Amino acid sequence: MSQTASSQIHASELSLNLGILVGLLLTDGCASHTKSNNWKITFTNKSEKLHRIFLEKMSNIFEVKKFHEWFDSIKSTEVQSKEIFNHLMKLTPTFRTKPFNNGEFPNSKIPEFIMLFDKRNISKVLRVMFSADGSVCFGVKWHKSKNMWQFTRRVKFSSKHPAIKQQIAELLKRFELNPETWEKEVVLERRNDLIEFKKEIGFIPGVKVTKNSKNWDGFEKNQILNLLIKSFKLKKKDLQQFKTKEEVINFLKRLL
Repeated sequence: MSQTASSQIHASELSLNLGILVGLLLTDGCASHTKSNNWKITFTNKSEKLHRIFLEKMSNIFEVKKFHEWFDSIKSTEVQSKEIFNHLMKLTPTFRTKPFNNGEFPNSKIPEFIMLFDKRNISKVLRVMFSADGSVCFGVKWHKSKNMWQFTRRVKFSSKHPAIKQQIAELLKRFELNPETWEKEVVLERRNDLIEFKKEIGFIPGVKVTKNSKNWDGFEKNQILNLLIKSFKLKKKDLQQFKTKEEVINFLKRLL
């Protein structure tokens, strides 16, 4: 391999690593500095797997060796560096995506270099962003008029920020998916979209369902996504024997 080709591969890997790091920071991270000149890059999430990815990317890109970790109901991992802060802030005006008290949104955005990635690299950035701020919803309800159990199947990315939602939807459309943009989420609900999301993007292995899902709490997101896809093959007769929602959920768990 020529030195030029080797340099190009290294640059491509560095760009992808940076894209994944930015994806983490735009979901569950922040970059800030204080009046006392403390420059901080922080990632806060319940998943140890995502924390390891944050550590890995920081180490690979910036050769960081010193991290600070603490728990305040949720684990945070932090790097203190003015140089890294300045480098990251050249990519997007801010990593804050939550609205201010007056209702206005910060000028955050997914950097242009990520938007220009090929599909293979886009999928890796989306995978980490959906693993952090995304979820798989698999609900069961009784449809009285049809006299049958029905499923709610959905993959969503949670964000109120208009520009971030628009960019996430745009990136999903590169895979010929049909996302819907809701007030607080970007949502995939169509059967083919859910199947293609699993095939092309999915979630980081090891990242678990942690909130707003008493039925699936503790399971990996990919497990529930796989179960959701498997449920498309179930027929009405497969569920007729069950009288309660709990019985249906227990049946589905046995399919995991």
